[in-house]
Amino acid sequence: MTMHQAVHYAHSQGWVIFTVRSAMDFTRAVREIQMSSYRTGRIDVPEQAVALLQLFKQSNAPLWKKLSDLKTSKNYEWTKIEKTAVGRPITDIVEMGLSAPFVASDCVGGLLRELKGHASAGSIRVLFAIDDANSLFGKTLVRRADRTFALADDLTLVHHMRKLFNASWSNGACLLVADKKELSDARDKLTIPLNTPLELFGEQGFESIDPFIPIETGLYSKEEMDSLYDYYKAKGWITTENGRSERGRKELKFLSAFNPYMYERLCAFL
Repeated sequence: MTMHQAVHYAHSQGWVIFTVRSAMDFTRAVREIQMSSYRTGRIDVPEQAVALLQLFKQSNAPLWKKLSDLKTSKNYEWTKIEKTAVGRPITDIVEMGLSAPFVASDCVGGLLRELKGHASAGSIRVLFAIDDANSLFGKTLVRRADRTFALADDLTLVHHMRKLFNASWSNGACLLVADKKELSDARDKLTIPLNTPLELFGEQGFESIDPFIPIETGLYSKEEMDSLYDYYKAKGWITTENGRSERGRKELKFLSAFNPYMYERLCAFL
């Protein structure tokens, strides 16, 4: 919820939003891969790249005209045929990736480059919001041709996302959410849970995102849970008679133990 609230605030202030629903989708939920034609040894994930571009277009629909007025700073040669010339609207990069999924991963990289450049020039303010961001430095289930598991940095999308964390641009922000599920094992009952940014991102990831401002999201307070319950109820997201009762409100508190994730999951079934 904290990430969604931040994204909503940035959107209300006219920021351009680039959202990654889960970085783990790039590393663990890949069904189709192709080898990059741009960089030997790098792996593209077209399905996830297209989804990113679709979400970007949808999220920034009110700003699409403004984004269309921003021009590309270089020539992009996606293939020998597909190209985006310098001086074209940066939205052409999005449309290129959507119409040609086999170059979508490279189009994401080009789009991120242009967004950073125009933000630094003061034309826009941009928020990059990435959930499960520590998965950018974690393990993958993507296999190379020799059946070994690829490293996260071998994936084109991961490579582009990591470049957001350098200090070469300004007038924007990166909001990263680290999740324990990247490192946790449901069968392991002995390991002490990992909580700090260094533990969740690892040494390489920590050095990549440093300096940063860590914000720990703890358990809900009674007031926060009541406020969220009233919001879900008003929006019609809690639909069952029992769920909308006072007893249902109390049972949700008890079953979730004030854990934000568990509370949201329980409400999803009501």
